[in-house]
Amino acid sequence: MEIYLLNSTPFEGVKNLILNELIFYDFKVNLDDFQALIITSKHALKALKRSKNPLNLNLRVYAVGENTAKEALNLGFKEVKFPKQFYANELFKEFKEELKECKCLYLRAKEIASTLDKDLLNFGVNLTQKIVYENVYKKSQLCLNHPCIIIFTSPSSVRNFLKNYTIKSQDKLVALGESTAKMLKNYENLFICPKQNLKECVEMAKNLIKSV
Repeated sequence: MEIYLLNSTPFEGVKNLILNELIFYDFKVNLDDFQALIITSKHALKALKRSKNPLNLNLRVYAVGENTAKEALNLGFKEVKFPKQFYANELFKEFKEELKECKCLYLRAKEIASTLDKDLLNFGVNLTQKIVYENVYKKSQLCLNHPCIIIFTSPSSVRNFLKNYTIKSQDKLVALGESTAKMLKNYENLFICPKQNLKECVEMAKNLIKSV
């Protein structure tokens, strides 16, 4: 049984199915005008790096997940926080009081699955949002061998997959995160990875093969 991963990260025994393309925007921002930087994806940090805007490494960074937090530390940011559970709504719950005391910058995608922006604004956070990248659909010519295991990494990966392919009744679906799982709630054989981590998703998929 083949494993297909809707992500470009390579793993042994897994086929990468690329159905999206990232478009990074040119943007100007003065990080010295803010006290906190909110990041929900590594792509936002890539966009910041590509923008050539001077970095304020003393800025407090609030990241959704551990991997995004590590990316911020690799860029040189000194104070980086992330919630115990790697979801945008958990970031809001855990840090909303801190963020309310700050002038915050949220670097984000054109389309987002969470309501983090609305939650922060409704709570009274002084929030500036900048759209710094876009995730666009890209058709694939890869033919899938069914039944198979498909690892979905985001809500947009589900939407893009369904534009190109059909989920068969015997396929097993692995979802990275609750937002992604909600997009697949009408399908059987859905498994939600307990950790928001690609490696964990792949391990889950490989264990599903062993159980067949």
